[in-house]
Amino acid sequence: MFLLKPFLALLAFVLFTTVTFAQQSKYPKDTIYVKYENKALNKKWLSNYGYGNNKKNGILFNIKDENNKNMLFFYDKKLSTDTLYIKHLKNYAFLNLKKIEEKRHKWIFKNKRPPVNKNGVFQTYLIEEISKEKFVIYPVIWRNEGAID
Repeated sequence: MFLLKPFLALLAFVLFTTVTFAQQSKYPKDTIYVKYENKALNKKWLSNYGYGNNKKNGILFNIKDENNKNMLFFYDKKLSTDTLYIKHLKNYAFLNLKKIEEKRHKWIFKNKRPPVNKNGVFQTYLIEEISKEKFVIYPVIWRNEGAID
């Protein structure tokens, strides 16, 4: 009897964590693509992002869209990129900030959720042409959207 209570507590904990964390999200993220172009208003530099133990080394991207609005992204160097031939670039639909906000609001309405930040709604990829033959796809997070880890 003495060992039964700790065993039941352990069993309850294992079942709870399995049921809670083993399921896929009830609210799957949409995938979006943003294009980075090497223009005077756009900036890209190596830096750290985050605080304390959550500090990550990577690339910061500041992009001005056609409406002169800033989009701020961070790529963690621990994540892998994908390099593809330019002929595949036509397979990606790029969104500006206005379209991204429209898509975010539709996602919130569809999932009946309170407003959430872009990192909670989207899996975002930034695409940069690195030559006339190739481009790179970076998995990025939106900066200043509650994204530290």
